[in-house]
Amino acid sequence: MVCAGGDGVVSGCNGDSGGPLNCQRNGLWDVDGIVSFGSGLSCNMIKKPTVFTRVSAYIDWINEVEN
Repeated sequence: MVCAGGDGVVSGCNGDSGGPLNCQRNGLWDVDGIVSFGSGLSCNMIKKPTVFTRVSAYIDWINEVEN
């Protein structure tokens, strides 16, 4: 798992499950996470980050199934 957001400005919200956490490296965008869950209280709450499934933990399986 990886957490992102929780700054009170940008965070996941209801209906975001399955959405991407995109990160830019060397001018290219990668999907680093997939929304798993967030605070059930409200959207963009301070100190309540969105929790993502870490794609790198499953990349070997993804590549195997994809091919």
